[in-house]
Amino acid sequence: MLQVGICRYFCALFIALALGVQAYGAKPAWDMQEQLSLKKDEIYTQEFLLLGVPKTLKLYWTLYKNYGLVVHLQYDRFPYQFVLYTDYKRKSFTLPLSQGQDIDKTAYLLLSFQDFDEQEKIAQLGLFIMLPKKSPN
Repeated sequence: MLQVGICRYFCALFIALALGVQAYGAKPAWDMQEQLSLKKDEIYTQEFLLLGVPKTLKLYWTLYKNYGLVVHLQYDRFPYQFVLYTDYKRKSFTLPLSQGQDIDKTAYLLLSFQDFDEQEKIAQLGLFIMLPKKSPN
């Protein structure tokens, strides 16, 4: 009798963990999503509203060396420079978009390096933006 209770407990625990991992691993619902093909020093510009305030995003790449892409990004007049690679751990750059007093802290920009065409010298990038959600009030 005790073994049946323990078995049910562990089965219930396993199911709860499996459901939790499935919910945690769900794909995000992006507000903006673009596939970019950029040549060297070609500037990409995107304008959008963040809580009613106009924001400008600019990005371009300047160097591809040793499988690394040097990217320059400017958001809200603040410059960023970073190197992206196509391997799993170094392929993306994440930038929080929310400000300190926002209700939704999950607003962010994700730039992902997908591929580089050696012949044409074109970088393939994915740009994903998740904006703050409106408050339920």
